[in-house]
Amino acid sequence: MAPNAEYSEEVVGELISRIQVYIQPRRVRVKEFFKDFDPLRHGRCTQINFARALDNIGMNMTEDEVDVLCQHFTEEGPNIVQPQVVNYTMFSNAVDEVFVEGNPAAHNMSSSPSSTQLMTFVPKSLEEEERFMHALHRLASLCSARGVVFKYQFTDVDRAPVASPSRSTSYAGGKVTKDQFLRRFPFKKEFVPEDVELLANHYLTEKGDVHFMAMHNDISEVTNHEAPPFPTSPLFLKPDPSEWSQSRYSVVDKIRAKVVEKRIRLKEQFQDFDPLRKGLCNASRVKTVLNILNLSKEIDKNDFEQLLGMYTQDDGRFCYSDFVSDVDKEFVTPGLERDPMSQTSMPDASSTLPGRRNKVVMSEEKMKHFQWLESKIRSKVTKNRMNLKPTFQDMDKIHTGHITKNQFFRSMASLGFDLSEEEVGILGNVYCDLGNHLDFNYSDFLKSVDVPSDDVELAMAQLAGPYQGFEPAAYHDPRGKVMRHTGDSFLG
Repeated sequence: MAPNAEYSEEVVGELISRIQVYIQPRRVRVKEFFKDFDPLRHGRCTQINFARALDNIGMNMTEDEVDVLCQHFTEEGPNIVQPQVVNYTMFSNAVDEVFVEGNPAAHNMSSSPSSTQLMTFVPKSLEEEERFMHALHRLASLCSARGVVFKYQFTDVDRAPVASPSRSTSYAGGKVTKDQFLRRFPFKKEFVPEDVELLANHYLTEKGDVHFMAMHNDISEVTNHEAPPFPTSPLFLKPDPSEWSQSRYSVVDKIRAKVVEKRIRLKEQFQDFDPLRKGLCNASRVKTVLNILNLSKEIDKNDFEQLLGMYTQDDGRFCYSDFVSDVDKEFVTPGLERDPMSQTSMPDASSTLPGRRNKVVMSEEKMKHFQWLESKIRSKVTKNRMNLKPTFQDMDKIHTGHITKNQFFRSMASLGFDLSEEEVGILGNVYCDLGNHLDFNYSDFLKSVDVPSDDVELAMAQLAGPYQGFEPAAYHDPRGKVMRHTGDSFLG
């Protein structure tokens, strides 16, 4: 090392910072310049080759500064062979920290043009500096609002074939000529020429080029680079002030209706969790049985809590025997053997109604309005002898007997019924019977407004009835002639 070279940690830090200031805007990776002097790739080189690599990078460093760096990164040990003692890998890692995301040095290097020590413009007055900052903030706001990446406006012309010591390659040096900058500036309509000229002069280098990458770094400092929030569609249920008919039934009535409809036996399912047949089980098993029988979707959380409160004993166990007895009343009559003269009836549609239908409970005033509106539709259908069913069936492709309320409105409009939104809502309060305001039961609606005649009902009943073979008449022949009675038979 030269005699006048002073070694200290502060001096080494200043030299590394100086190298980082040079390589950061040029995006230079210094390790690549040392590999030619290290054919065996063990990460070390001689002091002479270390100085040559720094010259190839473009750093104009004195001999004393190179000696300070070599002394700092020199290694000693049994496996280190002279004269290759300078560990350039450690030197490269220390310099490349400027490219690490989140590093304060990298932030300062990329955001401040003055730290790159490339620009020569000095404001003439405080007013000129304020005008420049205002123009720079306007440029950053426009790039952020319109999604413009400023550096991409000049990368196509940043390919000058002229070699320059300030460029690591013959192109992509981050600089363009002033004419190219003025010609490709993206916001000519939003900026007056004086402001564009002021921006170009501020980022002007010693050789007369405009350092657009430094301008891009300054703009990026105030631009939000966070990814846009992931689009979501949260569910916000509108408050429904309507009172539904199922709210007037108990949870046992709802379960009983579904059990009768599906012909389900509950007792055997509970006995799987009661090996001693005591008629008791844990409360958690009730939810399991309802899930197995696909009945849990018919009741909500409040109904389940009500069910547990009705049949849970003091010890916390659920008395399923009492629950099964209450549910099975539609199938069996307790004590029937003691009254042999009593008659029982089979479950009908009224037994399953609490589980199948859930309508809106309407006030008397709304019910009168509904009856008037329905009679008006019925009179028009009867007068014009309209057949409504095919129009609704076109909307119901799978023949469920329900369509949406919007489809009902469109079908009625196509048939010539000018119904308002309020009138459709009133009809929907009566015929939307699945616990929501969407599914419209057009089958019940047609039975009310398009009542078939007695002959049609008889024909439909015969068509739907069982097949009956041909039986000849007892008193007439096939031609309708009366047959004579002779003894035990009739003669024609």
